[in-house]
Amino acid sequence: MYAFTMLYAGARIGEACVSQPIKGNVITFDRQRLPDGTIASPKTAGPVFVPEWFAEEYKSFEATKSHNTVYVGMRRAAKKVGLDINPHQLRHKFATELVAAGVSPNVLQKQMRHHDVAVSLRYYVQTTESDINEGVSKAFGQQPA
Repeated sequence: MYAFTMLYAGARIGEACVSQPIKGNVITFDRQRLPDGTIASPKTAGPVFVPEWFAEEYKSFEATKSHNTVYVGMRRAAKKVGLDINPHQLRHKFATELVAAGVSPNVLQKQMRHHDVAVSLRYYVQTTESDINEGVSKAFGQQPA
């Protein structure tokens, strides 16, 4: 569930390591577990909309694991299936999937809880040549009549 919280809610690892308030399908990130185990305010607090199915699962989840336990566990699990990823890459994937779904930059900024939309776009959105080609084809693929 820790990985799902990063992937489907865009949580940072410390935010995923502590249970957050949830109402309906909105998780309000208002705390994080620091690497030393203490609970503190997150880098940026705020609400994040999540899929209904995930919200239902999250409501019964009790986050108790340490920052390090989650980090090491996820790295090991990924390695077992041939992936070389770290937990923060799930936050990147969250942003990239929102953009692929066509959300506006402002929606992305709010979901990522960034103060500046440029941060959301510059550091979190992964663009491939296939994305560029698909965008050009979608916009200009048909020869004008």
